[in-house]
Amino acid sequence: MLYLGSFIIFELSMNFNISILLLAVSFTVFSCKNTEKDSNSKQSDKNGGTFVMAENVSVGSIYPISITNQVEGLIVSQIHEALVKLDSKTLEVMPGLAEKWELTPDGKLITFHLTKGAHFQDDKCYEDGKGPEITSKDVKYTLELLATKTDNNYQFNTILKDRLVGVNEFFDKKNSTISGLKIIDDYTFTLELQNPSLSFLKLLANPAVSIVNEIAVKAYGKDLKTGAGPFMYDTSSTSDKIILVKNPNYYLKDEEGFALPYLDTVIVSILPSIEDGLLLFESDKIDLVNTLPSLRVKDVVEKNIQEFISNPPKSLLQREPEMLSQFYVFNTTQKPFDNVKVRQAINYAIDKEKLVDNVLQGQAIGAAVHGITPNTFSGYDIKKINGYSLNVEKAKKLLGEAGYPNGKGFPEVRILVSAGNSRNSSVAVEIQKQLKENLNINVNFESLPDAQKYDLQMRGKSDIYRDAWVADFPSPESFLSLFVGETVSPDSSSSNFPNTSRYQNPQYDSYFKKGRDSNIKDSSYAYFMLAEQLLINDAVIIPLWYEGSYRLLTNRIKGLNLNAMRYYDLTKTYKVK
Repeated sequence: MLYLGSFIIFELSMNFNISILLLAVSFTVFSCKNTEKDSNSKQSDKNGGTFVMAENVSVGSIYPISITNQVEGLIVSQIHEALVKLDSKTLEVMPGLAEKWELTPDGKLITFHLTKGAHFQDDKCYEDGKGPEITSKDVKYTLELLATKTDNNYQFNTILKDRLVGVNEFFDKKNSTISGLKIIDDYTFTLELQNPSLSFLKLLANPAVSIVNEIAVKAYGKDLKTGAGPFMYDTSSTSDKIILVKNPNYYLKDEEGFALPYLDTVIVSILPSIEDGLLLFESDKIDLVNTLPSLRVKDVVEKNIQEFISNPPKSLLQREPEMLSQFYVFNTTQKPFDNVKVRQAINYAIDKEKLVDNVLQGQAIGAAVHGITPNTFSGYDIKKINGYSLNVEKAKKLLGEAGYPNGKGFPEVRILVSAGNSRNSSVAVEIQKQLKENLNINVNFESLPDAQKYDLQMRGKSDIYRDAWVADFPSPESFLSLFVGETVSPDSSSSNFPNTSRYQNPQYDSYFKKGRDSNIKDSSYAYFMLAEQLLINDAVIIPLWYEGSYRLLTNRIKGLNLNAMRYYDLTKTYKVK
């Protein structure tokens, strides 16, 4: 039976095979913007309600420049507002705090025009508790903050380094200003790029570049929880329940002039496991489960078949390819994994197809036998990347050449995986078994809370780490930026992000930069292909599979676009009363 929803088609056959296709949406809607700060704006009949979503990745920081995972970014993007946004249907750039912009013909100079009348959220840190209007000086402060070298700034290298004229010199404290940033007036400024870029505007939609106020940052520091976004952080929040409430002075209105956002409250429940999220969804306590346990899909369909086929359905089950890859990361500075032949041997010794078929029971878009980049970017053919398929004889030969014939003398391997998802442990058990059988290598793995695991990973405190990456912006560049070597600290005890492999290869960096700095898509992708092939040749990671998560959504939630990047714009989301 088919259900044609606003964005998905569901087909359930008697053997419960599920085929879900996205409907293409070819138009973009821009909201009208209010030019007055007025908390008494007329309210839509869509107004009100609470939206509850389940996640199982712990939140370490919601200070914009310190975020390191998708859930932190989700929360930051509701509290704060950036210059531009991504359309949650098309993932194309659209206006945010900047209502428009112009590029010079050479693509190197961008003139931005800020929305007049947009304010920061009311907060006790401001005079009289009233949020000030957002002006060009706030943009200047934000970019300078992002370009300041501090222990908790994890985003400079990805977003600004080598992109904005003068930003490297500012970061290195050679100059006191960023020469490529010019303020023209309170609502107009220019950014001068070192090279024209296909990705820079998309990067400005990253929640790490949310516009912040100097008074608020000086008042709260890394505990900043007030911004200019559609929702405000509620102080009753806990580590496992983030509560966000409507910002009554948010600057956007819908097409009919009604105040946004519609929702009164957004709750992000951080659960011990995704299985817990499923139980809460079935008891109507959760509206969205963002990752359904893959081994439970058949059971869920059988148990809830009437909810899926009723007219209208009570629940929606969605699956689509995502801009998300699952992989293991080698600590390339840790012996014996500083030897490329060891890393290659382990890659050849793992049967990824078996992982997908037997452990994940087919619940993946495909085994990652090519590279790290998923097959979700038009014009970027991952099949051209020569990766690793099971070849035990070749694996044994490489391990012998590395000095460990039949695994003799090879040290016990320690793998760190994230707790909260049973499949992480199931995959580790299978890899443990395969490496023992195929290479006579002994493996132990430890399951830790995500924040604890990632802290150890950034500080290089193990051999191999389970990891996954959701695109920060829709480009292969987002995945390949993880391995730029010049950002790795020479101090082995220091924390490294995002390059937790500590991989350094000048040729890789050169290819990556040429791809990053080209404003011609074909040329950019060609260099990215060269970089990715080199990364795979050097076996820096063990690509495992390309993700296509199942999501459960109650049909009472409307105006929510679920996309391949897990990018959420909740300003027009509402709940049917």
